[in-house]
Amino acid sequence: MTPQNLNFTLLRPPILHILRAAGFQSTRPAVLDALTDLAARYMLLLAHTTAMQCAANSSPVPTLQDVYIAMIEVGLFQPQMDACEEDWLGEEDTRGLNAFVDWATGNGNREIRRIAGLVGPSGKDAIEAAAESPPEDFLATLKKKHSKTGEESRYQATVLGKQADDRGVKIEGGPSESIHTWKARQQSRPQHQITIRALEELRELDVEMHEG
Repeated sequence: MTPQNLNFTLLRPPILHILRAAGFQSTRPAVLDALTDLAARYMLLLAHTTAMQCAANSSPVPTLQDVYIAMIEVGLFQPQMDACEEDWLGEEDTRGLNAFVDWATGNGNREIRRIAGLVGPSGKDAIEAAAESPPEDFLATLKKKHSKTGEESRYQATVLGKQADDRGVKIEGGPSESIHTWKARQQSRPQHQITIRALEELRELDVEMHEG
């Protein structure tokens, strides 16, 4: 599976959660794929716009201001005037930003999180239960379901798990025991010795090819 197909597959369940929170009980696969593709393209556009804004400020790390400006440029805040209209009127338009904050902290987003399994029932008991065992998203639950031991070792060194620790590659035979040692020895040798040795190896290889 290519990285593009994997990312597309992982994005499908969140789109299904959003559709169910909006009141849809079923959908066709073609419709789901189209909505998932639209969401992926929009997030890619937002990330690219943020990176361009960050590069314009000569900063290696994007700031909250870079993300905010990118969100405005991709039309995430509606209704909201552009910068020229705000300068002409002499006031800042925050209607779109306020609407986004209200959605993110309101019942609409809470319903999406509830369907995704990230929000339990309200109440003191639910708060105490969440403190003891925080809710897990669908991917963490799915990984545990397909792992008999429940450990992360199965997914280590994959896109779904932790990166594997770097281990040295031991070279069998010869004076060097590792790639780093061999590289250091090669760099410390005079250039003319390296050239002569390389020519000798090429000659030996050429002789072996002709004999074979």
